[in-house]
Amino acid sequence: MILQFLYGPVTAAHETAGSADLEQINSLPNPPLTQLSADQIYVRRCRLAGDAVDSQLGCFRTHDLPKLLELTHGAPALIGHNRQSVAVARFFGGEVEDFGGHHYIIPKFYWPKEHSAAEDFRVLLDAGIISEASIAFTFEKPSCSICAKDIRECEHEPGAHYGLKLCHYYYDGIDRVLEGSFVYRGAEPGTGILAEISDLKKAIKGRKTITVRIGGRTYEAVAPLIQESQKAEMRN
Repeated sequence: MILQFLYGPVTAAHETAGSADLEQINSLPNPPLTQLSADQIYVRRCRLAGDAVDSQLGCFRTHDLPKLLELTHGAPALIGHNRQSVAVARFFGGEVEDFGGHHYIIPKFYWPKEHSAAEDFRVLLDAGIISEASIAFTFEKPSCSICAKDIRECEHEPGAHYGLKLCHYYYDGIDRVLEGSFVYRGAEPGTGILAEISDLKKAIKGRKTITVRIGGRTYEAVAPLIQESQKAEMRN
């Protein structure tokens, strides 16, 4: 199982919560203990992930985006991935939308106005101080775009060209969205790489955690030990 973090911009909702939003919120798994009304909550949206090849040379398959959006529905939203604190908001609903020639999931999130820090949170969001949201998700297999095998085991290298094709990999077997977080910004573009792309394949063959900071995003991968002679799919 591989854990990955992706970041995307937070955008203002075009209107206050409508009846469809309230129906989705009040029927979430483990729903609010009291029915919420439009004047009790703030709602915003964020662009989280899509089918474009990202800086880690991975991407989602277009047909998997509805599933990813569904898995995001009901996920808790934290501040800065701090799992020692309680959630400040919750993701729900949303759509798959076109942007820049690609498709992206655009989930919504809400938080209660009665919370003691609700207005401060809204001000920071709308002023662009908190400008990105992040989801942590797990998937089973990074499938090579050239041969469709597990890219940790095949001969192809992410980022290399084979003929006219750029080698990347797909996030196959999306399993869970663990949580979402609001962050002031992701890793700053150009700040460097903690693990070289050419080392990524080697690193995740062993049982270790690696972090890659590249292109304004931070990625963490966790993988079980895979024997060199083993060609079966990675197991949990």
